[in-house]
Amino acid sequence: MTVASVFFSIIVFAMNSVPEDESRQHRYAEKLFELGDYQAARRAYKRLLFYHKDTQLRDVADYRIAQSHYHQNRPEQAESLFQEFSATHPNSPLRFQSQLMIGQLHFEAEKYSLARTTLFELLNASEDVEVVAAAHYLRGWCYIHTSDWNKAITEFRQVSTPATDVLEKESARQLADTLLNETPLPFKSPETAGWLSTIMPGSGQLYVGKVKEGLLAAAASGTFIYLVADAVRERRYIDCAGISLVGLSFYWGNRTNAQRLASEYNTQHEREFIETLKRQADGILP
Repeated sequence: MTVASVFFSIIVFAMNSVPEDESRQHRYAEKLFELGDYQAARRAYKRLLFYHKDTQLRDVADYRIAQSHYHQNRPEQAESLFQEFSATHPNSPLRFQSQLMIGQLHFEAEKYSLARTTLFELLNASEDVEVVAAAHYLRGWCYIHTSDWNKAITEFRQVSTPATDVLEKESARQLADTLLNETPLPFKSPETAGWLSTIMPGSGQLYVGKVKEGLLAAAASGTFIYLVADAVRERRYIDCAGISLVGLSFYWGNRTNAQRLASEYNTQHEREFIETLKRQADGILP
């Protein structure tokens, strides 16, 4: 490589290293973020912070960088950056949005109790009506997933401030009405199912709606009773003892099976109800 080419390379590198205009760089990063190119947006925000260390947009850039990790399904990195945000930018209006995102991440990780606690702290700290409404809405969904219907209704009823997004407010109202009308859900009692099958094998399964299982249990129990009676009539007492032991094991298994089926029925019914609520939310899920 000649001296001239080396010199030219140095000049080109220097030209490319000249900081871009702060507002232009910010607009460029925002555009990338809006287009969903989160990796490129993250690099653009970092470039903004590198060349403009005293920028007043540092909180916006840090928030967007954390958001880009969230949108790229990197919850651990996103949560770490959102956690740092409040300490780094204690006076930024985005600190409440950052805490709201932490609650969202806990919710998506199915840590509903932790999400509710995070959002409760936010409600006590923020006066931003939009953030408060969103926190109540998300807390309502946390209570839905833990089957605490009445508390979910209370939270959704509080998503009613004038500044709240119209769709979100309407969704919250409809969800509260549905919960009020449809809960408590018509569950099957595992205890009742167990006792029914104890008194009459198969009846607990029928109570749960499992007709096939109930008829099979009743038929099997009747067969064991017939075999025991036949062995006693023919004085085959050893056979009688063996059949009785097997029959007794089946008898108690029949009771346990009825209880299990009742619990499964309740779980499935609850899952279907939550899916119905999600469809009713019409895409306005937390």
